Amino acid sequence: MRRIAGWMALNLLLGAGSARAVPSATNSHIPSHILLVGRNAGLADTSSGAFTIEVRDGANNPVANSVVEVRILNCPGARLSSQAYDAGSSIRCGTAGVLHTTNALGLVRMTLVGAGTAGAPAGAGPCVQIFASGVPLGNATLAYLDMDGSSGLGSQDISLFLTDLFSGEDIGRSDYDGSTTLSANDLSVWLTVWGNSGSAESAASYCP
Repeated sequence: MRRIAGWMALNLLLGAGSARAVPSATNSHIPSHILLVGRNAGLADTSSGAFTIEVRDGANNPVANSVVEVRILNCPGARLSSQAYDAGSSIRCGTAGVLHTTNALGLVRMTLVGAGTAGAPAGAGPCVQIFASGVPLGNATLAYLDMDGSSGLGSQDISLFLTDLFSGEDIGRSDYDGSTTLSANDLSVWLTVWGNSGSAESAASYCP
């Protein structure tokens, strides 16, 4: 009984330590680039848009049970789905954020469902903000596969992409490979997703 009680006390202490751990932006790992995707069979297109975030504290220990929030507040024309379609994720429209909780290893895997807006102004640079337990971890760039937010990937989306490609500007929403420049490789990324029937459905509704 004493041994069992000892193990229980140790587990409680470890759990308490994890709960008090403060995420470190220096030691944590976030993606530098994120693809905003559509749905396949009513679920998030994880094959095209999934990414991993690793949350660690100042001592480089994994932070378990940390609420990670990915916000897309400053991305021109970006619309976040009002439903997550991604197991374990939830939507907070007030902050244009997608939330998920890290596992025991401090890891979380997420997919953001949403779309662009036809006719929206161009933009570039890191416009996504990433937080863990309220601590800013850094920023990421964002590109939108579903450029018009309607009927999944289709001819209108590729037409909007080509307009960006031939504009002579490095427009972030069409930078699918995250290279910071628009090129034939971005077209290849879009065509590969489309050819594999990825993001075949748009979100049913978007955050206001």
